[in-house]
Amino acid sequence: MVAQGNRYLTRLRKFPRVHLLVVGDLMLDRFIWGEVDRISPEAPVPVLRVTSESFRLGGAANVIHNIRTLGGQVTACGVVGRDETGTRLVKQLVEIGSSTGGVFWEDHFQTTQKSRIIARPRHQQIVRLDRENHGEIRRHVLQRIRQFVVRQASRCQGIVISDYGKGTVHPELLEIIAELAREKNLLCVVDPKRENFGRYRYPTLVTPNREEASQASGVEIRDEGSLGEAGRRLLQLWQAKAVLITRGQEGMSLFRPGREMRHFSTEPREIFDVTGAGDTVIAASALALASGSTFEEAAVLANLAAGLVGEEVGPVAVPLEKLKRAVQEQT
Repeated sequence: MVAQGNRYLTRLRKFPRVHLLVVGDLMLDRFIWGEVDRISPEAPVPVLRVTSESFRLGGAANVIHNIRTLGGQVTACGVVGRDETGTRLVKQLVEIGSSTGGVFWEDHFQTTQKSRIIARPRHQQIVRLDRENHGEIRRHVLQRIRQFVVRQASRCQGIVISDYGKGTVHPELLEIIAELAREKNLLCVVDPKRENFGRYRYPTLVTPNREEASQASGVEIRDEGSLGEAGRRLLQLWQAKAVLITRGQEGMSLFRPGREMRHFSTEPREIFDVTGAGDTVIAASALALASGSTFEEAAVLANLAAGLVGEEVGPVAVPLEKLKRAVQEQT
């Protein structure tokens, strides 16, 4: 067990040498915190007395944040609007040390912002307000994204696709990345969304959650048998080297062509919130694979990192030292 722990720690020490390109839907999460002690006389709704407000990087930006806190280098690629949210988002990316050379400003685009109103002390979410773009990103902006990805592919150790179905990850882009992955054996890790289930090709690893795996495979996952069937279908659908299905508190299941599926159970923790856990999984997986880890080792590290996310409310970036301690506790 000690030797195994040392192997994982060796992988973690290599994380700072890895440079990843993250392309996807950049978002900002806003949290309004307060206390509720009465019901409104105007309607049967709670009155929140606001005590604080905070902003966190979300969506693909949360993947970027996790890569940075886990020690990796990262270049961001995506679209933001010329609005207050976009300005704040890019500023926060710069502050954490991400390159923003691939972040394109779009005049006719509203930067995605999810506002969560939360009541203390039980961290009860009262309502969520979403502001997002409802039109298509203009073609010349999508073309600039494709050109940037092609230029950057040779300068990094891998590409991470963080797809939230908001338009940044489009069919032509996926075709180009598939060619890069197949012809240049480029590391490509994908967090998929329904809009593009039929378009991912030749990725190194895809990390759907249980619901996404069911939808993409056409198999309702109810038990181990249906889970195995879904995993096999997804390997064929995406022609992937591996598929890692995340299953919340039940852990993760790894599928590889011609091999038995492997289960990775979660450690029992007091889970508050799983928001952003998928972002942490894809960040840790990509860093681990780029650092020479096997798929099994990457799954173990991603599983540990995801377990640390649920201890706090909202999207959380896991520090490298915290993950190191988790590895040491396991061994």
